[in-house]
Amino acid sequence: MTIVTPQTPFGRRRIIDGLRHPSLEQVQQRLDEPASIASTVRTSATRTAATGAGGFAPDVAFLSRCVVLQAVAMALLSGLWIAGLAAKPFEGANAPLCWMIVGIGAVGLLCVFLQRWRDVQWIATHVVRLGLLGTVVGLIIAFSAARHGGSTDPNEVKTMIAAVVDGMYVSLYATLLGIATNLWLKINMRLLGNIDG
Repeated sequence: MTIVTPQTPFGRRRIIDGLRHPSLEQVQQRLDEPASIASTVRTSATRTAATGAGGFAPDVAFLSRCVVLQAVAMALLSGLWIAGLAAKPFEGANAPLCWMIVGIGAVGLLCVFLQRWRDVQWIATHVVRLGLLGTVVGLIIAFSAARHGGSTDPNEVKTMIAAVVDGMYVSLYATLLGIATNLWLKINMRLLGNIDG
């Protein structure tokens, strides 16, 4: 609470704790400035129009960094495709699970473009679990094929070994895709969102 003393002019307040409080005339003058209120409203309207209805303003610097980072990923995938390695996870019994992991990774990249970092974190965490689910399914396929392998006929043994190998393909490729997708989403979060992951 301030006390007006005879030493201070009327309408002025004393300096308390090193801060000068404005006089009543200064406060009234600030309230009577309709131009400043109008400029504040105009600035707010301009900002809303720039961000659009959703409230998301695309940042050119962010989008350019994001496009460059995804171009690096596409170059790596193209190299794997040329080497004949990129198509292997999508052959045989493991194709549906691997396509599901790739689709979830694409949704995660869409969330990166939209800068929805909590969603990216959630997808990155759960895509690894989906890859581990593929590991379990692949091992079940492999062990169920090995369980019926009590024959001494070489043709039946070859069939059993082929079934075990197919199960291991499901297991390893699903895990590989899950971990790779998780790693790429975490790299995007670290480089684009400045989030430790």
